[in-house]
Amino acid sequence: MDFHKINVKFFAEKGSDIPLHEFIPVFHRWIQEDKLEGFLVDVTEYTHVHQGPGVLIIAQEANYSVDEAEGKRGFMYAQKRVPEKKAEEHFKTAFRRCLQAASFLENEKEFTGKLKFATSHFEVTINDRLAAPAGSASQAEIEKALKPFLDGLYGAGSYQLAGEKDVKKLAGFVVKVNSNPEASTLLTKLK
Repeated sequence: MDFHKINVKFFAEKGSDIPLHEFIPVFHRWIQEDKLEGFLVDVTEYTHVHQGPGVLIIAQEANYSVDEAEGKRGFMYAQKRVPEKKAEEHFKTAFRRCLQAASFLENEKEFTGKLKFATSHFEVTINDRLAAPAGSASQAEIEKALKPFLDGLYGAGSYQLAGEKDVKKLAGFVVKVNSNPEASTLLTKLK
């Protein structure tokens, strides 16, 4: 199964009380400074939508966002286009870019000490209902590709996967890891 439209969302363990509008000037600054990988286009906000997509940086290859879907704030990377040819590289790119941007955001002067994303609690979904329709067949294919990647990143047996059961939602998993490694440690493994 070819899936490359990967969403990775690291849930916030600190900072869910920061008003969403405070992220807007930071995201605009990132575009001006060309801080993230890819061609960054614009910032859009859905701060008026309860438990919505939040504040996004729209880029050619992906969207970066502080997302509040289902009432769970997190930092999300939503891959739209991929530079890689191999499926295993899609996960690596999505995780690296998400972790890097989340780390940048945690360390911005406006949020230092106020914002932290858990590397031990995250969600991986496939945003392509044609390539990965909701259901057990898609879940099995995603798991088959995801587990070797997570084994290399976190260690075999160090995490639990909870598959999405609701067929109205995107196919994917919520992942809980037994430890909470520093983003810098994970980024070193993703180079």
